[in-house]
Amino acid sequence: MTDKDEPMKMILVNKLDPMSEFIPFGKYLLSLKNLQKNKFLLRTKSKNPVLSFKTIVLTRKTKAIVQNLLRQNPISFEDIDALDEEEKEQIDTIVSKTEITDRLKIPNTKKTRLERDLHKFNVLRGSIISGGDNIEMLRDFRKLLLSLSNSGYISKKETGDVLLEMLKLNI
Repeated sequence: MTDKDEPMKMILVNKLDPMSEFIPFGKYLLSLKNLQKNKFLLRTKSKNPVLSFKTIVLTRKTKAIVQNLLRQNPISFEDIDALDEEEKEQIDTIVSKTEITDRLKIPNTKKTRLERDLHKFNVLRGSIISGGDNIEMLRDFRKLLLSLSNSGYISKKETGDVLLEMLKLNI
């Protein structure tokens, strides 16, 4: 392999203490040694483990986002959209745990998922009201109704009423 074929390695150094293996990341310290091994390991300011946070194994895409955060580069919506659901959950966990949301413009994937589910719910509800009786559509509507009910966005009473009405109408 030539030098052009090898991926470029990024060397991160704590500017305040170049000999330290940790760099400030939000309200915690991030282990640079573990970051090189694609692991996201947090420590408290006194370098003790953060008990409520387990080490995350980073993918190539999530590592690139973390490195952009360390360099304080902006994170684009395209970067977040390129991630799969598990990677988005990792980024959400990292951002919320380290409390760096105030300096970032990262879209909250939980909110967008909720908006998507509510939109789909309203579309399916409109289709059913207008007389649609596709079995798969009705199954999706019921699943979405129960999911939104379990998440607390629709009350259990309303969910029960809708399901009972569907049963009465034999749909």
